[in-house]
Amino acid sequence: MVSISKKDLFKAKLTNSFINLENQLQEYFIGSNDSLNFTQDDTRNYFITLTKIYLYQRKYDEAKQFIDTILQTKVELLRNEENHEVAFILENLAFTTYLETYYPFFQDTTQAKKLYLKLLAIQKQLHGQNSLKIVQTLIVIGVISSQQDAPEFLAQALDICDSTLTDNEIELAYFLWQIGSILLDKCYFFGPESSELEYVEVVLTESLEICQKCLPESHPLYLSCMINLAQVKHHLTHYESAEKLLRKSLTEYEKKFYPFHPQIFNLRHNLIVNLQMQSKYEELVEFKRIQDNYREYHQKRIKGIVFNDPDVDTTLYPLEDVTADQDEEQEFDFDAEYNNMIEQQRKYLSQENYYVSNSLENSAYENLRKSELFLLTEVETLFLRALQVKSKILGHNHDEVLDLLANLAYVYELQQDQDSYELCSQEIARLTMTK
Repeated sequence: MVSISKKDLFKAKLTNSFINLENQLQEYFIGSNDSLNFTQDDTRNYFITLTKIYLYQRKYDEAKQFIDTILQTKVELLRNEENHEVAFILENLAFTTYLETYYPFFQDTTQAKKLYLKLLAIQKQLHGQNSLKIVQTLIVIGVISSQQDAPEFLAQALDICDSTLTDNEIELAYFLWQIGSILLDKCYFFGPESSELEYVEVVLTESLEICQKCLPESHPLYLSCMINLAQVKHHLTHYESAEKLLRKSLTEYEKKFYPFHPQIFNLRHNLIVNLQMQSKYEELVEFKRIQDNYREYHQKRIKGIVFNDPDVDTTLYPLEDVTADQDEEQEFDFDAEYNNMIEQQRKYLSQENYYVSNSLENSAYENLRKSELFLLTEVETLFLRALQVKSKILGHNHDEVLDLLANLAYVYELQQDQDSYELCSQEIARLTMTK
């Protein structure tokens, strides 16, 4: 009998030692393939855990093959696709197929969208037209869809939320935040159209009002909602309202993270732009001074020379080796070279050096900015990989390693994964005591 605790999985994440857990779970599923019952909590949890283990290791082909095998076996046994177990397995296959498109370059999501549309049809038969399962799937399809098609799916999701979530305010806030943030992201592709942005402003304002009633100001959902609403108000030229939200968000982030944290830098940059638009030049002086310090610090991080440990060899990762020939212009056939680009990027990101860890970390921040809850698995994976690399180079209790752990805790809190959040907090406390 398999027995894997949350603590076992968390330890494997930090050390990148998944082999034992992977083998145990593979044996469990191979040994009981025909008798698997996905209405049982243990089976569902083990299935999700093994899928995540594959994803943490970027084993997308293995993950899809594993899930597809289980799916085909279940469909043959039940002789019916419109089944709760089939829907659960199909959802994981669609999710894995979608996440694969994010690494290392954003790729075609056509196959993932087909799977999600198939899942949507099954869910409507199983749960009815107004289920929250439908809302989640519609939001994912909205993200995958083009800027022209996305609003239709997101509007459907919003209608279900308005009619269904009258008694569950926190969940309503989460869905409104996702819908508003995704629409905001889509708006960037076709410019700040006032009608679109005014609609986004209404959605995010409603989400923020719920957060103000139900959550502390330091909660990730509260902060993310404020930041995105500030962006909307800035584009609508409501500069004073945007400034208040940016200042409040910046204050909360400065309490949580170190002064040169990328999200703090971005917030400070947005606030500088906002103050410039209001001609508040005297207030810009201090913010610009801090930003200049950040740029100097960031360049040192890239060159690998910001370490507390003097024994670290700072010549291991010279910037010139990484950025050589980056400014050379050369024409190439994108379609012919695409697979080669993918392979080169994967090879590069598999290296264990400081510059690569920063690249992974920055990718995590970019995905986190998109405010899509289902992308948090990708964010978690990127932070974990950066954490594993930096732990080897800097030591487990280095400030930058502790800050990465704080980022992970932030992600777990946003996912409402209380167990992982507490384990991460305990690890931070343990390492802090050893400094």
